[in-house]
Amino acid sequence: MTPKNRRLLWIGDIHQTAEFCHVADAIGSDIEMQEYPNVDVALNATTGNEPAPTLICLTETHPGQIQFHDVLRLVHHWPLSRIVAVGSCLSDGRRRSGPVVDGILEVPWHDLPSRMQVWLQRLDSGAPSSLTHAPTSRREERWLAEVIEAQTSCHSVNQSAQATVTVAASSKSMTEAVGELVTASGGILVHSVTGKPAIQDTADVIFWDLDESPKSQLEWIRLLTSQKPTRALALLCSFPRSDTAQAAMEAGATAVLGRPTDCEAIRGVLCMAQTALLAAS
Repeated sequence: MTPKNRRLLWIGDIHQTAEFCHVADAIGSDIEMQEYPNVDVALNATTGNEPAPTLICLTETHPGQIQFHDVLRLVHHWPLSRIVAVGSCLSDGRRRSGPVVDGILEVPWHDLPSRMQVWLQRLDSGAPSSLTHAPTSRREERWLAEVIEAQTSCHSVNQSAQATVTVAASSKSMTEAVGELVTASGGILVHSVTGKPAIQDTADVIFWDLDESPKSQLEWIRLLTSQKPTRALALLCSFPRSDTAQAAMEAGATAVLGRPTDCEAIRGVLCMAQTALLAAS
């Protein structure tokens, strides 16, 4: 059941790609979604007394579909709504070289569910998030702001409610890198593992950086989940695909994040784990 007054306009065909279908399923319980094929239909379908959407997601299956004049029309119609661009796997490589449209936050499809957790939590509390950063901010400035926000928020949270974290990766250097990202995101790092995470690991969250497809580790994912069903398990991999992400989720993974990821996506997984801890206490 979605909270009141949370509404997301999804502009683009959700069913055009398996990635978008995966995202829609993942966020459907967090926010009410309305789908429109293009900006014209979205604007014509609204009424004067209808509240502004909380979030507008402009989607593209390949670079060049989102035009700046469409963004301006949406801003003029809903000046207080947040607008982000969501790319499918075909635009994943291109996103690493810069933004799609000036002034629009771009989010890869695989990071959207976890970042949505942070956005909605911050909107409810009035705290800042990447949605409130200046549209002209560079990627490095956004990351720095996210680290500062994470450090500020973790001091205000009861330490007993914070989730403990294990980080695992195929090399020591990558383990250290992911561990630093988790710590910067406000996580309590208790174990660092080179190789596979142990089945008997006691942490509330495991971040496992994979140097291969998640499909090759499905049995280990199932074992980790069955050993501690309440634990959050996030997988990090390069260029996630819908079939591998879906298979990992069905095996028990909580989230599949792309590499490179950022503090906000990491923090979203921590939010899921903390919510589960509070519900169980």
